[in-house]
Amino acid sequence: MVNNNNVLIANRGEIVIRVARACKKLGLHPYGIYSDSDKDSLHIKYCEQSLNIGDSLPQDSYLRADKVIDAAKKLGCDYIHPGYGFLSENPKFVELCNNEGLIFIGPPYDAMAISGDKVRARKVASKVAPVVEGIEVSNENDVIKEAEKIGYPIMLKAVEGGGGRGLRIVNSSQELDSAYLSSKNEAMVGFGSERIYIEKYIENPRHIEVQIVADESNIVHLGERECSIQRRHQKLIEETPSPALSTEMRNEITHTAVEVMKEIGYKSAGTVEFLFKDNRFYFMEVNARIQVEHPITEAVTGVDIVEQQLLVALGKGLSVNQQNINPMGHAIECRINAEHPLSFVPFPGVVKKFNVPKGNGIRVDTALYSGYTIPIFYDSLIAKLICWGNNRHEAIEKMKDSLLSFRILGIPSTIPFHMSALNDTRFMDGCYDTSFINKMISFSTRDGDIAAAVFSLLPKRIELLEGKEEEQQDPWMRSRFDWMDFFDIYYYPNRLVTSQ
Repeated sequence: MVNNNNVLIANRGEIVIRVARACKKLGLHPYGIYSDSDKDSLHIKYCEQSLNIGDSLPQDSYLRADKVIDAAKKLGCDYIHPGYGFLSENPKFVELCNNEGLIFIGPPYDAMAISGDKVRARKVASKVAPVVEGIEVSNENDVIKEAEKIGYPIMLKAVEGGGGRGLRIVNSSQELDSAYLSSKNEAMVGFGSERIYIEKYIENPRHIEVQIVADESNIVHLGERECSIQRRHQKLIEETPSPALSTEMRNEITHTAVEVMKEIGYKSAGTVEFLFKDNRFYFMEVNARIQVEHPITEAVTGVDIVEQQLLVALGKGLSVNQQNINPMGHAIECRINAEHPLSFVPFPGVVKKFNVPKGNGIRVDTALYSGYTIPIFYDSLIAKLICWGNNRHEAIEKMKDSLLSFRILGIPSTIPFHMSALNDTRFMDGCYDTSFINKMISFSTRDGDIAAAVFSLLPKRIELLEGKEEEQQDPWMRSRFDWMDFFDIYYYPNRLVTSQ
């Protein structure tokens, strides 16, 4: 029996802050958890009270369902919001919450069990959506047989996983044995299951997903997002609407997403993901949680997606319907990571200065602050920069200006990569796919950029040689295009990587 408005946000970082704000908006009380490494995390300050639930490694804290449940009971919470990652798509955790009398803010157990099993999800979705040819395999002989039947290239995936773990692309029979074994082993380590399925690999498609919110009686789509700029199956830039879709194709793909969720029996916020190539789309999977990139959909629709999650969990139902969803303008999100901008190697460390861009149509979701130490145990995402414009061109230009004014000192970030990507002709024209990064010319390999860096940084170098204090210098120049750091990146990229 629910008797209070206390919500445990079972996560860390910026998504906790995001959910906490939505809770307060509805008069709910946000509570939190943290690991040893997160004792100084900003998300704690946005919760009314937080409990330490264990050591720094996720498997000792945020992935411990028993510790999360215990924290909810100690804090007097009747609701649990999982955020994204960690336990957010674990049907066993949903079942545990139900058994303990707690309300899981997300889809019901049955829907989560389907979406969390890629084989079941494909089977259910195939009733209403086109799917790529594929099947679950249980041994090496099955893999060889099915690969020859489907034809190379093929893809191996973890049945009960996600985030690219266990995923292997195989181009020939010579690669198959080792790929199958490594995929199975990684799936076991990451998800506790060796189940693998094989499917035809569509080379260089676009990755398009449809945002859904649903209650007991209504399923509403909030349009699609273009998520094709990825590295190792991790998204780096997203935009909405997709520049690849005609009005007719947009209507078809969003209608199909709604039908998929009806078949699954979905409730709460979720995303239906598709591959898109040659004006055809194929169902890929369902993400049964709030997505990292949800803010761009909020920017164009005006719908608070987390608020809708909470309303459904409270039994109040959606406050929106399909008729009053009228997307306006264009929005782009850049995921800013604490990584080497060329090698993408994570760089944990101390953030000396952190100042975010501000202005109309600019949003930054982050848990960083000056003086914060980024731990080595978690994802390298440090901020999400979202820019909205009346049209795509305006959104791109606003994003460029915002990236230029983003100040991060003390650690490298992927901002130089984002600047390069947004200035790439393919991106500006909207003609790109998942091969974008592989074909991209980095900022540090362009003669023009080298010359520009020299001329723009020379005055800063003169100031340094004249003895001015570091604190008086522009932290953006120091953290991203400092003269010596520039040549370290350009001439000695491995030195920066191995020094960590």
